[in-house]
Amino acid sequence: MTKKKFRTLAMIFLALIIVFSFCAQLIITRGYTITAQHVTLEVRGADLTMDIYRPSKVTADTKLPCMILSHGGSECLSVDSLHAWEYARRGYVVLNVNMYGAGTADMPDYFEDGKPYNRNQGTSGLYDALQYARSISYVDSTRIGMWGHSQSYSIYGPVLVLDGALLSLNDRMFNALHDEFGLEITAEQLALNADDVAAENLSEDQMKEYEYIKAEQQKIVDNYVVAARVFDNNCCLMKTTVAGIEVTRTVHTNLQIGGERNGTSATSATRFTQPSERYKQIFCVDGAMERNSYYAIPDTVADPEARSTMLGTAFQDSVATNEELREAFENRSIFFTYNPSTHHNGNLWSHEAVSTTMEFFTQALRYNNGDLDDPNTQPISTKDMMGSCIAIILTTLATFSLLGFLCALAGVLLYKDSFEGLAVPAYQPRLKIKSLDFLLVTVIAIITTFVAAKFGSDENLGMKTSNAVMSKFLPTEPGHTRLWWMIATTAACGAVLFAIFALIKHFTKGKSTVAKVSDLHIGIGCKNVFKTLWLSVILFIAAYILTAFVMGAFDGRFQFVDGSLELMKPYSFVRMIKYFVVLLPFTFVISGLNNLTIVDGVSDGVDTAISVVVNSLGTWLFIGIASIVTFSTTDHMTFWGLHTMLPAICLVPMCNYLYRRLYKNTGSIWAGAFFVALFIAWRLAGYVSHRFMFWGYDSVITRFFGF
Repeated sequence: MTKKKFRTLAMIFLALIIVFSFCAQLIITRGYTITAQHVTLEVRGADLTMDIYRPSKVTADTKLPCMILSHGGSECLSVDSLHAWEYARRGYVVLNVNMYGAGTADMPDYFEDGKPYNRNQGTSGLYDALQYARSISYVDSTRIGMWGHSQSYSIYGPVLVLDGALLSLNDRMFNALHDEFGLEITAEQLALNADDVAAENLSEDQMKEYEYIKAEQQKIVDNYVVAARVFDNNCCLMKTTVAGIEVTRTVHTNLQIGGERNGTSATSATRFTQPSERYKQIFCVDGAMERNSYYAIPDTVADPEARSTMLGTAFQDSVATNEELREAFENRSIFFTYNPSTHHNGNLWSHEAVSTTMEFFTQALRYNNGDLDDPNTQPISTKDMMGSCIAIILTTLATFSLLGFLCALAGVLLYKDSFEGLAVPAYQPRLKIKSLDFLLVTVIAIITTFVAAKFGSDENLGMKTSNAVMSKFLPTEPGHTRLWWMIATTAACGAVLFAIFALIKHFTKGKSTVAKVSDLHIGIGCKNVFKTLWLSVILFIAAYILTAFVMGAFDGRFQFVDGSLELMKPYSFVRMIKYFVVLLPFTFVISGLNNLTIVDGVSDGVDTAISVVVNSLGTWLFIGIASIVTFSTTDHMTFWGLHTMLPAICLVPMCNYLYRRLYKNTGSIWAGAFFVALFIAWRLAGYVSHRFMFWGYDSVITRFFGF
């Protein structure tokens, strides 16, 4: 291909990046009626980063409900995009937060209570995000909700506890009677109304002071988080102290409890239809419960034997028409039996899961395109998510356009004097599409990527490996190690199967239809190897600049299903280099395997498409079978670790495209090996977020190099 054609292709792909990113922004901002901002807060010596969405026109009198969102482990805030865009569309202020250690968020040096940071404790910046939300002038601090995925929703319980929500107003007034007025309170009295106890024991002047304290405490209670998704073990039936007496309490917040039906254990499907004794105690029931339904939890302090009342089901009942439901939400006494038919990461992308979640929070905060109390409000159906789905498609197309641009840019650069002689002709194709050999190499590719996907989906393997090898020098969380297992297995399995194929051809004296090792131009000399590395670095710099451009110009990112390309902190580049070194041997082997077969008799573009599809089929087949089995019945457990594989839907074909196109450009497998290793290392370095591997740092130097 000529320099002119490469340049034309580069300009076309660049234009597509701009068009797709611009159209995505138009949809996400509803024609710029929503403002999106990237915000960085300095908290305890560390950066806390988030995306904030709000209506573009806010005034000094504006008071809007707010949703705080956060991601799970091995992720960053982009995975919450569908949720963020849909709440913003309905008029909410949205804080989509990078937990400490994820994306561009740092790790603080100490915990919220002043203690040195411990990797298994803390609220990972989510309590700090709550405090910030309350400080925003246009946020109604009495209407804040908090939703998180996976690791995050297990953290929101400690956030609520730290915020004081274990104590009801009555508990707080008993504390006042004990601490401020010196009354000795008995355990039996705690079941009574504190006002009655005060009236019996305080003087007239003391009662005036009591009423003043009560008004102040009421403000605190009114500012409790209205609704949150939580892990019940760390916010329900917790030990605390009231008036010097140890008691058991549950946070005074409307709670979304539970998760996907198609989880990793049978209990995820039956947690409500066959509740454990703990769930019966939490929900104050004696038997089975309805899924995705609202339960009004009684005051068990006053009456331990009281039973809850089911007040409605998601999508069928509304606070606008159900007065009992509205009152229970206002009293922060609704527990929601969240149990959509999806898998773990389906909570991020599944239509049923996202819409069910939104239905709960819009009811709890009484807002959906306006106050639900206002008869003129026209709520947007929480099942309507078409716009955000189109936006995800557009950002994915922008990401693929980025890869096309980079490969075209590589073609342009190879004509520069500094890269003279680097490109050599690719070997002449010998593989016919209508041949037994094509069928055999296709089967080899499918088996290889299928087996690799199986290793990459093993969550326990990823966790064990991560815990065994993680260090400050080379942070390796489960998401990293699952991807490494997948890449390493692809290299090993593919090499073995192609070796067997070559031996069969040798002993049967069949004509070779795949490339020889010499055809791959491995031995291009040290000078050209370093030139190829420099070419790959230039491509990475171009990709990074375009990522910054898309974020700056369109408040967006290169994003695909369950994944994105993120800007990084300076020390993340050092991590990236370390990941690159670990990945390179495997990407080198895979680049070679990927280019052993070029189809004869088809155009260059068709050959590339065949290569991408054939070398991705095994992964897609794995995900397809896992999806079919997982959803074969409503209550079937997740099959083959499906939820860990969603990024591979796009990542695998992306890498296969880069392997083939960069080989065609240079005639050598080095370019694909170098750039794919950089590409994957970039994604990993921008995602470090697992709480199991959190450490504080002693200095800028140790933070930078990870010593």
